[in-house]
Amino acid sequence: MLQSIRESLLPIERPTTTAEKIGSWFGLVGLYLFSFFSLLSIAGANIGLGLMIIGLVLSKQAWRELLRQWITWICLLMIAYVILRAYWSLGEIAADQETQINQARDWIQLFLFFIPAWWLSRAKQRIPISITLMFSGFAIGMISALDGETLSQTLHGARSGLHFGKPVIMGFDCAAAILGLTALALHWLDTWQEKAKLTIAVRLSLALLAILFFTQGLIISQSRGVWLAILFALPSLFLTMRYATPRRRQSRRVRLRYPVIGLSAIAALILALNWNTISQRIASEREGWNTIVSQGLDEAPLDASSYRLHLWQFGLRKWLERPFFGWGPGTTHALVEAENSIKLQDPPGSSLDHLHNAYLEVVFQLGLLGILLIALISGAIISKLVESYSKRRLSIYFLAFLASNFMLIAIYSLTDFRHLHWNWRFYWLIIAGATLAFDLAGRKPAVPRMDHGQTG
Repeated sequence: MLQSIRESLLPIERPTTTAEKIGSWFGLVGLYLFSFFSLLSIAGANIGLGLMIIGLVLSKQAWRELLRQWITWICLLMIAYVILRAYWSLGEIAADQETQINQARDWIQLFLFFIPAWWLSRAKQRIPISITLMFSGFAIGMISALDGETLSQTLHGARSGLHFGKPVIMGFDCAAAILGLTALALHWLDTWQEKAKLTIAVRLSLALLAILFFTQGLIISQSRGVWLAILFALPSLFLTMRYATPRRRQSRRVRLRYPVIGLSAIAALILALNWNTISQRIASEREGWNTIVSQGLDEAPLDASSYRLHLWQFGLRKWLERPFFGWGPGTTHALVEAENSIKLQDPPGSSLDHLHNAYLEVVFQLGLLGILLIALISGAIISKLVESYSKRRLSIYFLAFLASNFMLIAIYSLTDFRHLHWNWRFYWLIIAGATLAFDLAGRKPAVPRMDHGQTG
């Protein structure tokens, strides 16, 4: 136990130069800063990411090992393509160049997950610590935003994104936290016979309270797309637990009957407490859908669903004009605005700035070549997750948590596109980085440890 904590808090490999020694400390401090502030503060997270990058630049070993990974090369190729496509579109479309440059930067950042992956892979305990720090910072941000007025409004059914300001992203991160806490509670429940029952009971009670807290956050976000996504993600977590082949050391499968009953009870409680908010949110566009089905989209009132459908029609039509390379990063708002259609303005006079579908947005901005590279990266990540589990580099609980997160992302991406917002980018860097880190840790050669008693 003490050795694991020591490894997670100190660089454990012997640097060959002073620069590498400095870099190893920069990377470690940057990793934990980035993790804590990733869903709390963009400034703090950027400082942490910057420190990790400096540490990586100073580490020859990092580049030697990372450049042996073909997923790193695909990420670098994707980054190069985004840069070239952005440069191409700058002089081609009369759009806000600052928006184009900023979105190109945000696209690039999504493919830097190999940087946190490297620092996470140096010690196995860094991965759970970083994920815990991420959700802890998120919870602190939510609580700090609950002043008297905001709390009163949310209790009366008002929609809120709390410290994010964006309800959809807050709802998504709450859903991810629920998945993590569920997997952790299952792990604790499975060790009931191995540890003191009172300790396990206290841990499970705290996990239950945290699940209730984040579930309430999910409700007040009123994001129907995220609600739909977690309806797929939670079952995928339990199905992974149920059907993933048990490791040899595991003599029995994870017990799921009581966790499922417990979560069903929580869901019933949340539904009962928030029934008016949930039912009104789900039913708010029923008339619009009935009109779409019976009379067609053009006759339907303009609401969230019909706006999405009009956007998808527009996006498909414009994409087909440039199917292979798209229109370039940051061009969506300019092209929607140029259409000058009331059906693409919410509120009227303010053109929508994204297509409310991540898959469509990728091909719209980056074309078939862009989505092909992203599909290769996504496939590589899933492949490495499965390989890491089959080679016993991670537990079934981490497998279920990460796999359910990818399911959450896949379904959520059907109805929204917030992937370039700072809080979603940083979440992704940790989740994708943790997945790659398990693979890198398994390939790490044996190296001498630093003698911390003689350093400094």
